[in-house]
Amino acid sequence: MQEKVKSGIPGLDKMLGGGFPKGSVIAVSGGTGSGRTTFVFQFLAAGALEYDEPGLFLSFDEQKSSIYPHLASFGWDLVELEKKQQVVFIEYPQNELSSFVEQEGAIRDLIDTLGIKRVALDSITPFALLYTNPEERRTNTLKLVSALRSWKTVSLVSAEDIPGSSTTFPHTISGIESFADGFIHISFLREGRVRHRTVEVIKMRGCKHEHETRLALLTEKGFMIVSEEEKAKKRRI
Repeated sequence: MQEKVKSGIPGLDKMLGGGFPKGSVIAVSGGTGSGRTTFVFQFLAAGALEYDEPGLFLSFDEQKSSIYPHLASFGWDLVELEKKQQVVFIEYPQNELSSFVEQEGAIRDLIDTLGIKRVALDSITPFALLYTNPEERRTNTLKLVSALRSWKTVSLVSAEDIPGSSTTFPHTISGIESFADGFIHISFLREGRVRHRTVEVIKMRGCKHEHETRLALLTEKGFMIVSEEEKAKKRRI
């Protein structure tokens, strides 16, 4: 039986059939405001604080100075996590993204040295947009996924949806969902004047996962999946 890694997101492991498969690369997609950054970082925070598994946060999009205040609002002390090397933060400038795959050996050395078990990459979209030719984008996305897989960590990769695609079947700008071992989609379900955040496990190789779309809450402590029991209880109130 394949070893599983706990997500640290309440209710998600049940959807996954126990957790993420060890050594897997998971695409986490959604539109603007869906909470992808919070979702992937919560996985790292849980690893550091609950399971003694150091993490690595790779930012292809925002600078540390803008990400820290946002994540700190959920109660995570990023300064302390970095100080204790429980989470390592690396930001990649736009002009260095094209050489990421060629230079990933240095990151692999860091992973081996610090015993890093979890990786979050946020977001792959700026990397994908370097390549205007669809075939070139596809090839380089595959190279990036192959590099992540060679690290033998569980890697969550945040990816932006193609606008409008979630109304049918979600697709990302990068196309990473075609190559990743798993694909989790965060979206919004509209009921009247209210939008409810939802999470769906579209694929997860090696797992007998749930196929239902679940309601999710973004609380002061981060993401949590609403169980069917909790959902039914709210309806009775």
